Amino acid sequence: MNNRTWVENMIWSVVLLNIAFLAYGFILPRVKIISGNWGAKPSMLMEVSGARDVPNQYIKSYKVVNLVREVTKQDSVVLMPKKEWGFELDRSVLIQRLYPRKIYFFGKQFFSESFLKTIKADGGIFVVFNKNWNARFCEGKEILPLKIPRSGICRIDK
Repeated sequence: MNNRTWVENMIWSVVLLNIAFLAYGFILPRVKIISGNWGAKPSMLMEVSGARDVPNQYIKSYKVVNLVREVTKQDSVVLMPKKEWGFELDRSVLIQRLYPRKIYFFGKQFFSESFLKTIKADGGIFVVFNKNWNARFCEGKEILPLKIPRSGICRIDK
């Protein structure tokens, strides 16, 4: 004979439904991401979109920064345009991933030739540009296109 009451049955059904919901909504998407990216480099994991409930908001920033990181050395200087010039990269991601490189973000002042003369970098000086900002510094230089339309990076101290 079954001694369970109606209340006990409802409690167990709620517990089992919660476990099923957690497995379907949270555990399975994470297992899928982990199994799909098993053995990937950490820099590639940063570019993964993430689970439905916590999507990666900085995929675009990580893709560009990882490319800049591959091109530059640790003792390089990287000159970045400001956000208002159509370069929607997250500043904290840039600082986090490009450390120990020196990064200069330009605000309202315009980039000048005199500033370039004050910079000393053993690893080189690189300019990240787009159609709205300082493509003129890369004229005649080798340009590596970034994953943002009409943007790239070049070394300007050669």
